[in-house]
Amino acid sequence: MIGDANFLLEIGTEEIPAGYLSPAIEFIKKTMSQALGEERIGFREVDVCATPRRIAVFVSGLEESQKEEEVEMKGPSAKAAYDGGGKPTKALEGFLKANSLEAGDTFTRSTEKGDYIFAKKRLESKSTVSIIPGLVEKLVQAVPFPKRMHWSDKSMLFPRPIAYFLILFNDRPVEFELEGIGASNRTRGHYIQHNRMLEVKSIASYAELLRKNGVILDQRERRETIARELESTAASQGCSLVEYEDLLDTVTFLVEHPFPVLCVFDPAFLPIPDPVLIAEMEEHQKYFPLRDAKGKLVNRFIVISNNPATDHVKEGNVRVVTARFNDARFFYEEDRKMKLADRVDSLKSVLFHKELGSIYDKVERMREIARRAADYLGLGDEDRTRIDRAILLCKTDLNTRVVFEFTSLQGKIGSIYARLDGEEAAVADAIDDHYKPRFQGDPLPTAMTSVIVSIAEKLDNIFGTFSVGNVPKGSHDPYALRRQAGAVVELLIQNGITIPMRELLQGVAGGYKNGGALVDELLSFISARAKTIYTDRGFRYDVVDACLSTGKYDYCELFRIASSIHDFRKNEKFSQMLLSFKRMNNIVTAFRKENPDHRLAFDASLFSEEAERELYRFFEERRPLIEQHLARGEYIQLYEMLIQGKAIIDTFFDKVLVMDKDTRVRDNRLHLLEGILQGFRNLLDFSKLEDVK
Repeated sequence: MIGDANFLLEIGTEEIPAGYLSPAIEFIKKTMSQALGEERIGFREVDVCATPRRIAVFVSGLEESQKEEEVEMKGPSAKAAYDGGGKPTKALEGFLKANSLEAGDTFTRSTEKGDYIFAKKRLESKSTVSIIPGLVEKLVQAVPFPKRMHWSDKSMLFPRPIAYFLILFNDRPVEFELEGIGASNRTRGHYIQHNRMLEVKSIASYAELLRKNGVILDQRERRETIARELESTAASQGCSLVEYEDLLDTVTFLVEHPFPVLCVFDPAFLPIPDPVLIAEMEEHQKYFPLRDAKGKLVNRFIVISNNPATDHVKEGNVRVVTARFNDARFFYEEDRKMKLADRVDSLKSVLFHKELGSIYDKVERMREIARRAADYLGLGDEDRTRIDRAILLCKTDLNTRVVFEFTSLQGKIGSIYARLDGEEAAVADAIDDHYKPRFQGDPLPTAMTSVIVSIAEKLDNIFGTFSVGNVPKGSHDPYALRRQAGAVVELLIQNGITIPMRELLQGVAGGYKNGGALVDELLSFISARAKTIYTDRGFRYDVVDACLSTGKYDYCELFRIASSIHDFRKNEKFSQMLLSFKRMNNIVTAFRKENPDHRLAFDASLFSEEAERELYRFFEERRPLIEQHLARGEYIQLYEMLIQGKAIIDTFFDKVLVMDKDTRVRDNRLHLLEGILQGFRNLLDFSKLEDVK
């Protein structure tokens, strides 16, 4: 919170939904800064604080008036400004009237598009106090809340009714009224403990006045307080908290003054699977579950109350959660009357997409993707059986009562039920893992069964969504396809899985509308995510482009190549050798651009220079070894060998003119260079590399 603010706006409301406030804070901070800049009002800093019942905007160093400024305005062209008789036209008159100018204020200037009328105008300086009301009104109307409402006889929209405005500038109230709601120097205390209006005598005293009346204004301080109280309360029970960062963000905006309340529920509910109990507590009730030292869920939870802990508060929360747990137990017991395998056929009646069929159809497409991936990887029968079984069962929990109640548990519940059904651990794990990553930082699966099922799920989502025309554009990506494409690349890299993506997509294209025609577009889409991932790993952009421009789409192998070049490029000789290859590539590419179908003939007897004979011998003798290194991915060994030939390559370019006047000699030398380059076509595109000193 700004300590030296000289402007304060508080919008006092009824309780605003917690999820609305964090985005609103960022929007208001940015918008207020931009608005002051546009109004030519100087300031140092803007900050925004919020509680469920108020949004407070602070500005420090706000100047008392606008800055004077002379601006230059462009009017109509000189031809359009005057008629044949030299009199002003309506175009010029309109320009003058709109900007409160006289004809004598204008002048003509030549531009690239001809002569135009210009005018200079000094903008007057208005007092900040006179501008503030307009800024506040625009701000109230501009905040993009997910939902807004009308109330009483007001025509304005806001998420919850506005009760009052508090506006102070240099500690003096600013006159303002919006649809009958006036501004003053009064704020409101905690709506239960101190529910009264309070006079704010100075901006500096505002936050402390609220604190004394039950309100911690700064959400950052409230968050830290809640986290500290949670950890302390959990430790007092010899317990630890279940992962709670997201819930902490929400609860921060549910209270104006946090009070931790420890509650105990009936241990008879503990046999219900942990994820179900946790979801009931976190999602429905915003409670913080606890685990013991061994990681086992205990029959206690913490409530962050807006009021001090009392027996009444504890009993009320336990009563509510007991009703929730009774429902959860019923759903769980009903689900267990049927095994997951018996639910497979029911997926035929669950629509995935009107153009892509049912969930069962999706499962069948995933099975085909996985079968082909297993072929490329040469997996054995046991792995194939586990993968196919996991895919067959991975969506069956969508037809369970628990997942219907808690969609966030899809995969998790399926995994638990699979274990209870006696399925293999790898199959059960894959049912949960195939949804990963669910959020930023979520660990990716590493077991082969889980990895292949996850890749199959994501590729089907991408291919299917593209096939029905829902292609991400700009920032619009409602199905998170970019995240899923990135996850596919990360899964391949992290687990060292080499799959030729073009061949895989072409192989399954028949399962999608116009699938064959979409393959190149899909590869481009996935490669864009690969480029981001490679760059984020610290690889130079030219190395990334050189690897991704080969026409090869084995993203794990491309990553290895980029990594090896990144590491080995520190060797100056290697870097220079790469540039020599680039020089070869430029010569051959330039020739092929002009002569795409020209057939080059080769005859070793045409060599007239020792330098070209040496170059030919060097690569010809090592060709089997080069092919071996490339086939095995032994890139460092390959680079070390190529460095040995650096001097030979340099001598060749120093002594030999490739584009000789004798076309037979020219073609012979071009054939030599093209033959050398051909062995490295799948390694990288040398034309993309840049010189690095």
